[in-house]
Amino acid sequence: MHSSFQAHPLLRGGHLQTIFAFVYANAPSMPEPETLFVKLSDGDELSLDVDHPKAVKPETPIVYLIHGLGGCSESAYKLRIARKLNKLGLRAVRHNHRGCGMHARKARGIYHSGSVADVLAGLRKIAETWPDAPILPVGFSLSGTILLNLLGTKQKELAELSQIKAAMAVCAPIDLTASSAALGRPSNKAYDFYYAKLLVKRLLHQGLIDQNFAKKYLHASRLRQIDEFVTAPFGGFVDVHDYYNRCSPRHTVGNIILPTTILAAADDPIVPPESVREPRYSKSVRLSLQTSGGHLGFISREQTPFGDRRWLDFQVIKWARTIVEGSDLKLV
Repeated sequence: MHSSFQAHPLLRGGHLQTIFAFVYANAPSMPEPETLFVKLSDGDELSLDVDHPKAVKPETPIVYLIHGLGGCSESAYKLRIARKLNKLGLRAVRHNHRGCGMHARKARGIYHSGSVADVLAGLRKIAETWPDAPILPVGFSLSGTILLNLLGTKQKELAELSQIKAAMAVCAPIDLTASSAALGRPSNKAYDFYYAKLLVKRLLHQGLIDQNFAKKYLHASRLRQIDEFVTAPFGGFVDVHDYYNRCSPRHTVGNIILPTTILAAADDPIVPPESVREPRYSKSVRLSLQTSGGHLGFISREQTPFGDRRWLDFQVIKWARTIVEGSDLKLV
């Protein structure tokens, strides 16, 4: 298996990679997880679905999977990766942001690119529950942004969680203004509409907006509109410009101390390659910018050792195993 991504010959280009991976998601069935609840300081609650391997010990390593915008613990890529991790003897935690998952109605707030306190609370819960287990957080898409913001701004708090050994961000928007502009391109209209519609439905489900508001914005063609009229005011930002500026990790990736890998694709329709190349990263950050892969796509020419073509899954698991084996912990 090549260390650099080589696209399937029938799926060349970011759009084909992105769309195929989404449409043919191949979500596996999973045994009933253990669900943990995390109380937040404002009274809201998160739920974490934990998938245990058959031979589990207190020190069994944990890969903490954080979903992208509009996702939840049932997102197909999280289920695929969790199942593969379990087969290798690793524990998987599937994080639900507030307002997401089976317990979505319990949340009275929203999550956004700056929701670092929520992710930190989830990591603390896992560290308290399994104090002898190494923890490896992985953030996908928007949660990659949240994770990078956490790593770049909460070094002291993370240092107190010595179980966290390394982190990985996959297809993370690093400059929110640039990603918003990319979504506004005519070629990306379908993605823009999809995310905007998802957010409106979720906010309506939570009871945070009424039917009149929903009718007005359910068919909004721009995610930026939702960020302007919902995310910014609900999140405590002055306006959408303030939100994008304050929550773009390009400002703080130079402060990251924890060993961190950023996986991105140069043909990602949502994350422009220049927005990934330009920031000044700390020496603890390793940038892996592939020539292709789309947004959470990475459907490869060759089969992975798992017998499929999900290069993204393979890279996340390969990274986790490298960290774990480097800590002298053996896999089942």
